[in-house]
Amino acid sequence: MEKETFFQEIEHVEVPWDERRIWVPVFYRDTLSMQVIFLASWQKLKTLLPSSRMYPIRVMPRQGLLAISAYAYKENDLGPYNEVAVSIPFTLDRPTPAFTGIIRKAPAETWLYIHQLPVTTQIALDAGVKFAGYPKFLADVDFEEEGDWISCRLVDGEQHILTLSGRKLDMQAVPRSRRHAFTTRGGRLLRSELVMSACQAGISRNAGDARLELGDHPIAREITDLAPGRMLAYQYTPHVQAILTPVIESFSV
Repeated sequence: MEKETFFQEIEHVEVPWDERRIWVPVFYRDTLSMQVIFLASWQKLKTLLPSSRMYPIRVMPRQGLLAISAYAYKENDLGPYNEVAVSIPFTLDRPTPAFTGIIRKAPAETWLYIHQLPVTTQIALDAGVKFAGYPKFLADVDFEEEGDWISCRLVDGEQHILTLSGRKLDMQAVPRSRRHAFTTRGGRLLRSELVMSACQAGISRNAGDARLELGDHPIAREITDLAPGRMLAYQYTPHVQAILTPVIESFSV
């Protein structure tokens, strides 16, 4: 991973924020990530989206996609912190037909509604809520490695929410990618962009390479109610760089 070339010639500005200062956009210089994509009930996913304009991507006639991701932000402008994201890939205004991503072409770029986003530090929470309306709350997010497996355990107080585990796979080259993160605030849909560098990652469609264990927390029960089914994809990325923009676009709900 080339340490700094990904960020070259990008304006990186320190701006006042309450009694502190913060860098914009946020540079993530070294991140470990795990992401698992599951099939889930399309209709139940639709009820979680905050706007009738938003449609879960329809992979099967009655199923959409649920993404559960875990991040260890080891070096970034906000200081080290960990995070878990529960998100829903969607399209705006135009629903996709069944079998999108299987026999029909998937959207070129990923639009994600961020439904839950627990984090481990106060500054990461404050910055996310203040600048983009991210649905953040403080929780314990702990990574452990055992043999060729890595796991992330998410706990809120004394309640276990989930544990996401995945195999450390053989690496392959992954190109630069862009994800559009959507939140809601003040009756508006807000869009930010996360640009991720080219990197080395392990990718699998084998359900035996990833596991999801759900606890008894309300978020865990909500995920259970979505009926997460077969795993469609798992990606393990031990090192990636990223740039997170502020909100750059607003839509009516």
